Amino acid sequence: MRRTARLAAWVCAAALPIAALSNRAEPADQGTVLGTPALLRDLMIQNVCVDPSGEVLVGKSPLDGEVGCPAQRDLRPGEPLPYHKHDHPNAGGGPALGYQRHDSVPVETAGLGTAVEHSFDFGGFEGRRFGVFDPADGGDVAVVSPGAVSIAATEDGGAGFQLFVGECQGPVTAAALLHSWIIAQFELERPAPLAGETVARLKDLRAGAQESCPSRFNEAYTHWYTKPMRYRAAPGQGAPITLATLVSEHYGGAEPAMADHVERFYFTRELGGTRWEHWQNAKGNRRYDAPTVAAAAARFAATGRCSEAPMPEGGAQFVLLDCREWTRIVPPENAGGDPPGFFLKAVRERAGAPAFLAAPPSGK
Repeated sequence: MRRTARLAAWVCAAALPIAALSNRAEPADQGTVLGTPALLRDLMIQNVCVDPSGEVLVGKSPLDGEVGCPAQRDLRPGEPLPYHKHDHPNAGGGPALGYQRHDSVPVETAGLGTAVEHSFDFGGFEGRRFGVFDPADGGDVAVVSPGAVSIAATEDGGAGFQLFVGECQGPVTAAALLHSWIIAQFELERPAPLAGETVARLKDLRAGAQESCPSRFNEAYTHWYTKPMRYRAAPGQGAPITLATLVSEHYGGAEPAMADHVERFYFTRELGGTRWEHWQNAKGNRRYDAPTVAAAAARFAATGRCSEAPMPEGGAQFVLLDCREWTRIVPPENAGGDPPGFFLKAVRERAGAPAFLAAPPSGK
């Protein structure tokens, strides 16, 4: 599986309160992080800061420390966003607010319950605007279900809107999306350390082919674990911060040593989706030979957009082709916070949008 637009762009173009948790998390033994539905949901959704009376502090984020953010909780469905997460500009220039906004927002749906939208909102260049669904904008939709959290749908401006389904037969229902692009799995009966591996069997369904389950599925080795991760800070926003992080690696193939590529996702209780990376097998593939991949990796390294990260394990030689680190905090445009809907709102306005992604009936 691959978000082809992200690779081609570089090769061709050259809710639980956590007030007791420290805002500046120190490295912890990953064995103490137990996988539960509540924790996985907390990791998907960004937090808001609240004062002693429970009022949301607009313009403040969990990266402001205990003085600026005395307590925090998950953002609630429909609640205005008191801040936005942006990536960092390229070294030596670029949009002052970074290129992409990536809010992690809970959204109530008719068929998937509370899903989490992780937006890809580009702005500040080529006429693109933050907060408006422009061409090439999109997002991921994550769903926590019994035993797993998965990416159920995506859109990135290349292949358009796609559903990810796990092994299924007949018409595509909401259940088909619950064990598809696996982020992590967990034990329901006895919570265990949040770490493991599996070979997911899934297929992406594009527009015009989203009604019926496919006859064939792709295999993707998936590895997830927790670790303390150091994140960069924006100028004037304090020092770099270390946060306990769920890392999920999705390999393009069943065997890590033979994988074409790896997508690595980072999730934190404070910010939800916090970082993303695309690694490519240095040997290349049928579309791009090894020298072309090496040149693309060199171009990306020169941007200085992300701090260094270890190469994915498994035996193959991978090079980093793209990365976003959404730790640049930007205040909302509106005094009381900005509307939380962006990606799913646009999907729902299209003809033929999946019924299970629709808003739930009024009053439910």
